[in-house]
Amino acid sequence: METPKILLNVSGNCQNVPAYSNGIWNVAHGETILQHSLVRFHVQLLAMFLLSSSFHLLLRRFHLSRFTSEILTGIVLGPAIMGKYFNNASSKLFPPYEEIIISLSKFGYVLFAFLAGVRMDPTLIGKTGRTAFILGFMSSVTAFIIIESTGFLFPKGLKTGGSKNAKVMFARIYMACMIQTQFVGVSFILMQLKMINSQLGHIALASSLVNELLRLAFGFMSGFLFTFNVSERAGVQTIIFSLIFVVLILTLMKRLMFVVVRITPEGQPVKEIYATVTVATVFLISTWGDSIGLNYLAGPLILGLVLPARSPLAEILIAKFDTIVSGFLLPLMAMLYASKVNLWQIMKEFDSLLIFKISLIGFTMKVVATFFLAKFCKIPTRHAVALALILNAKGINELGTLGSYSTFRPLVKMLYHPAEHYLSYKKMSVEHASGDAELKILTCAYRQEDAVAAIKLLEYSNPTQESPLSIHGLCLEELVSSFTPLLINHQLGQKNSSSKGSRSQPIVDIFRYLKSEHKKSVQVQVFTAISPLKQMHEDICWLSFNKSCSLIVLPFHKKWNSKGKMVSNNNDLRNLNIKVLELAPCSVGILIDRSRAHGLSSIFITSATYRVATIFVGGPDDREALAYALRMARCPKVHLTVVRFIGHDDHAHQRWQFMIDEDLLRRLRTEMSGGSNINYIEKTVRDGSDTSSTIKSIVGDLDLIMVGRSSHGTESEALSGLSEWTDLPELGPIGDLLASEDTTCPVSVLVVQQQIRKESPKIAWKFW
Repeated sequence: METPKILLNVSGNCQNVPAYSNGIWNVAHGETILQHSLVRFHVQLLAMFLLSSSFHLLLRRFHLSRFTSEILTGIVLGPAIMGKYFNNASSKLFPPYEEIIISLSKFGYVLFAFLAGVRMDPTLIGKTGRTAFILGFMSSVTAFIIIESTGFLFPKGLKTGGSKNAKVMFARIYMACMIQTQFVGVSFILMQLKMINSQLGHIALASSLVNELLRLAFGFMSGFLFTFNVSERAGVQTIIFSLIFVVLILTLMKRLMFVVVRITPEGQPVKEIYATVTVATVFLISTWGDSIGLNYLAGPLILGLVLPARSPLAEILIAKFDTIVSGFLLPLMAMLYASKVNLWQIMKEFDSLLIFKISLIGFTMKVVATFFLAKFCKIPTRHAVALALILNAKGINELGTLGSYSTFRPLVKMLYHPAEHYLSYKKMSVEHASGDAELKILTCAYRQEDAVAAIKLLEYSNPTQESPLSIHGLCLEELVSSFTPLLINHQLGQKNSSSKGSRSQPIVDIFRYLKSEHKKSVQVQVFTAISPLKQMHEDICWLSFNKSCSLIVLPFHKKWNSKGKMVSNNNDLRNLNIKVLELAPCSVGILIDRSRAHGLSSIFITSATYRVATIFVGGPDDREALAYALRMARCPKVHLTVVRFIGHDDHAHQRWQFMIDEDLLRRLRTEMSGGSNINYIEKTVRDGSDTSSTIKSIVGDLDLIMVGRSSHGTESEALSGLSEWTDLPELGPIGDLLASEDTTCPVSVLVVQQQIRKESPKIAWKFW
């Protein structure tokens, strides 16, 4: 098979240079292996990504993003470092015009614009209220005023005429790149900061979306006016072709994409051929738009906007192409653009870089103006500063990236912490709730089985008219194909717009079943949180704070089948539970469901007796578990057994905690005198081994075991030695024991942590 060849222009003569090399040992004298384009491309990629990963390994300790490392890599491989000190190697490895990398970068940017449109949800503007609209609109107006007043910033001594007009026009273009707020860039930054689910993140997303839509409309209008000034005929043609272009996308292409979604069976992914055809259409539309005088990114962005976010087609497009775009093509583009920057020339000619200086002045004015606009919208000062930095951080195409986003990220982290919004200064726990008062519980469900297990727990929590329950069900749905997180309130008639086969709908129906069975004693409100799993704790904590809940019930990250065999282990869900335990404004319970009855039919299976045991060692978490168990014991079907483990010197460690424990135990004895469904057992043990043996001997006769997470103090003698073998510290020593593979009995476990009162969170700088 012949070696494929390409034509390269060398010193004005056309020579045939193979794209492939015959090997490093077969290079002829006076030649280099880097003259072969494919080999050179591989070496370029190796150098770029190896250096970028090395930079990121160091800079991530300072809260700087991978994007910063990519910009630094481009500068090092460009004329600033490699071109200055290793000019010969630089000219061979990175020729002045490298078609392969430039083409790949443009392909990546077109796909990036399309996927950004797919992720956009224009309805976000109406969901965040007037604050976001005012901020986005006024920010856009401010940017327009700054850009149009660029001419006044030039010194009066500059000669007038064509020279000045050209400089002013170029300065306006340059300043527009520096001060415009882009939705895609803001979304990317919020994802990097893990703030996309916070209140400040919602405001930033909505206001940047308003800004983006206004900027797009103004761009079309200014383009038409410019064409008219050049030629009326060309202007009319541009308007006609542009209208045809936009109308076809908004009608024909939109209808075709909806047909693809409609013909896909419910619950099944879209066929890959449709995703491939869609991407091919994106490049075709980009070429068509460029040929009629529009920006080559306008078509892909509009096409992405008309595709419904979170639809099956959107999900497969994100799943198939997001990784290669964000992990390969965009970093390649960032490094390519940064490699064009010559820092030595900038420093040498800084005094004569008038346009750059004017752009910096305009950029500073925009940041200050955004801050005062945020203050006008009654946003607190520190949060207003963080919002101004987020909305003015630059994206991949701006020259100011290294000086803005790289610096802004640690500053924003210092100025704003989402947990500040749900700090609770009240005692929000079951222990401190009034005995007959309405108990408010936030119940989270990631799967249908989670909702079924939670409903069974709630039905035995003694819902009566005298002691009602207020249940807030939260369906957890991972955000995949959108930048925009959602918190859907099903009481207001809101629906998940992604598809009719939404995964949350069966969970919603299960919670509504609870309401139908206990109409007078249970109030049920159902929500769906659609957000990234890494930020989903924000929705959970905020909703529990907003609804004044005393307890959050979370599903355990492991699942077992009807035979007791573990079938899933979701580490992302485990990390979510850990974050909620750290930040929750109330008590938290993790429900480990090991019951052998699964599916919807298990809701209708009831027994005359529900056997519950509470393991009590001492401390606030154990008291919280016992307080909830005592409430359940008021249900006639519940038989409660309280097993207290006592070490020889336990009470000597925490005298005050021991006194509070005894006070709750006196309440237990009072409850025992009024009913026969409560048993109290005391066990004196030497160490954790005795405790473990006793617990294992009783689990086979129970339906539910309630335990506290830990004692929040010096380890009790009853638990000594258990912590050394703990695999899941978020469950505590006893919870970990009951969740281990050694426990095979079909008994469910509720691990409870009482509310931890916190001060305002402070950001800790971590370097190692």
